[in-house]
Amino acid sequence: MRSVRRSSPHLALATALIVLGFASAAQAATRVGPESAVIEVPGASARIGFDPFRIGFADGDGRTVLRGLRGRDGAERAIPAVPRSQFGVLGPPPPTLYAPLSFLVGSVGIEQFPTFQWNGNLNTVTESGTEYGAVSVARADRRRDGVRLIVRTSDPSGRKLIVDVGRGPERGTIAVSARPDDPSGVAAIGDSFRSPDGEAFRGFGGRHDSLDQAGSEFYNWTQQENLSAPGIGGPAPPGVDPDTYLFPNGEHAAYYVQSSFVSPDRYGFLLDRDELSDWRLGSDRSGAWQVQSASSRLDYVVAPGSSRAAIRKLTAITGRHRVPPRWALGPALDRLVEFPSQPADDYAVAVRDDLRQLRATDTAIDSYRIEGWQFLPRPFLRKVIAKLHRRGIRPLVYFRSFVGEDEIGTDDPDAFDEAIERGYVATEADGDPYVFDSNFSAPAAQIDFTDPAAVRWWKGRVRQALELGAEGFMQDFGEQVQVGMHFDDGSTGATMHNRLPVLFHRATFEVVRAFERRHPGRHIYWFTRNGYSGTPGSAHYEMSNFPGDETTDWSRSAGLASLTTDMLNRAIGGAWGFTTDIGGFYDVPYGATDKELFLRWAEWAALSPFFRIHGSVDAGTHTPWSYDDATLRAYKRLARLHRRAEPLIMRLWREGRHTGMPVTRPLWLEYPSDPRAAAQDQEWLLGPDLLVAPVVAEGLTSRRVYFPRGCWRGPDGTRYRGPAGAEVEAPLGHLPWFARCGTDPLG
Repeated sequence: MRSVRRSSPHLALATALIVLGFASAAQAATRVGPESAVIEVPGASARIGFDPFRIGFADGDGRTVLRGLRGRDGAERAIPAVPRSQFGVLGPPPPTLYAPLSFLVGSVGIEQFPTFQWNGNLNTVTESGTEYGAVSVARADRRRDGVRLIVRTSDPSGRKLIVDVGRGPERGTIAVSARPDDPSGVAAIGDSFRSPDGEAFRGFGGRHDSLDQAGSEFYNWTQQENLSAPGIGGPAPPGVDPDTYLFPNGEHAAYYVQSSFVSPDRYGFLLDRDELSDWRLGSDRSGAWQVQSASSRLDYVVAPGSSRAAIRKLTAITGRHRVPPRWALGPALDRLVEFPSQPADDYAVAVRDDLRQLRATDTAIDSYRIEGWQFLPRPFLRKVIAKLHRRGIRPLVYFRSFVGEDEIGTDDPDAFDEAIERGYVATEADGDPYVFDSNFSAPAAQIDFTDPAAVRWWKGRVRQALELGAEGFMQDFGEQVQVGMHFDDGSTGATMHNRLPVLFHRATFEVVRAFERRHPGRHIYWFTRNGYSGTPGSAHYEMSNFPGDETTDWSRSAGLASLTTDMLNRAIGGAWGFTTDIGGFYDVPYGATDKELFLRWAEWAALSPFFRIHGSVDAGTHTPWSYDDATLRAYKRLARLHRRAEPLIMRLWREGRHTGMPVTRPLWLEYPSDPRAAAQDQEWLLGPDLLVAPVVAEGLTSRRVYFPRGCWRGPDGTRYRGPAGAEVEAPLGHLPWFARCGTDPLG
């Protein structure tokens, strides 16, 4: 190993040698010189300037795609201890130091909502202390896959950063890791980069507000029950767009969070940390963006290249949704439990009535989920499961991430007692079980998925349901971790809050795979609610996600108009198995889903990956026969359209497993040079040849559709030439969709 020691710039210039290491195609070629170091891997490179410290990333053609800010002496920023509200009306962000590898010596305090439906959500974040940044490289040592740097900082204590730059976890990526040589008092560390005019930031998981987060600032933290305004939280605060505002945690709140994005046709970026992270994407400084992790270490990956290449590389690292069984794509009906509680006998009557109505109305479904299965008598449940199997309908059940004393029917209260007694749950600092009030207003505890014994117990519970005859299930919740929780592996909730869904879904994936190996004729399907990125992230273990508790309205904050942005943002991060609750779920105080909203929602779902009816809190399960005959006929027509699309969806899904290209695609991905295509956030492409443009506003019988380059043909044979917009007729019950001329994607 050769190194460059920098006691002074003049000595370094006189004594440093250039060292080249190139052992194999998989190994990084590293050159260390007197003023810089270069790390090259196939398809990407990083160049590090020593004095001042700076880092840039280039693609395989040598084009610089991302450039860090320059270090400077005296860089310092005091951060006052002002609690920043994250609940209801969001407070302004604290000041920040824009500098390379800046770190906060002080504290980051996280206060969460402690109970009920917002349990685990952010309440306030308080940063305080002083920020410092990297200045110059004191030493550079070549390593097998890159270089290790000892970097001077502006911290007057003499603290240095240990920085590793080298080959990333996937071909064509560069990984950066930074940590202080003395971590005492370091509460956060981040990095800052230049941003050219017009740069877009696309991704970040299930965001509703936009397909481009340029100009935004937000925390990455999984959060539940963010609802449309006006609604449960009242109107949006002054100066906030009421159409995108979510109560209580603002327009960027998401159940399914990915700390990754794509800067189109330049690079992809992945923050490989689980802690709370703060993203400023041209929000408070023009020409720059910054990410900061509330930890004493920073790890990130840069994937230079086109959007397709960046998506392929990043999703190869974080994961791509696994291919579901074909039957799971078919029309589905979920029989939910009515809130706040529904007697078991009454629920059993509803299940029997569903089976009668399905036959009486000749409504074909491929799966039926029994959400309240836990409180049904086992003889009755076995009888229902057997009847569903005889009729060719796959039975599904329900699981959630925590145990509780509630008797709503979705979980067994005895499991709460057992988990507490055996120590399978997260604890307080003193080792006592950490008990909180759940969404169901009852004591609950978080299952500890870092405890091997708890994981074995969890797997046994899933296995029992499968042995009972269930062919799948919903896997609900996962946002409840509080920072005060302690886990078997030594973690606290500050790290575990975002990480828990990865461990939760991994445990379930393992038991399902083991069950399928022992039962080769069965292919289990399950879908989840919350998730997070990582190496790998939860997408690696999942097949499908639902977007959380959508509100029964038309809003783009959490209603029908929120679905497209949510689906497309998470899809480019590998989580493209999107399944929505047709008709919405949260109806208090939004009102019951009427015929128009139900059918427009079914239209939206018809050319999405899944077609599933659920229900709402007050009104109960949405069934097409509960409206009128015209609604039932329209629903059946849309179900047939979805069935026509199933072969296409399955083919795209299998291709995506290899390429990372999502099943449903934003127009900007297929048409990168078309700014009007990039602006479309209520249209998508199902593969390259099928354009979908649902109606998501109330009272319309037509909508404006943007047609990208080429010729497009509607189902009635009408042709449209793009790039151009056109007004298209869309009577209720009819979804606007268009095939590329000369293709027949639906067969």
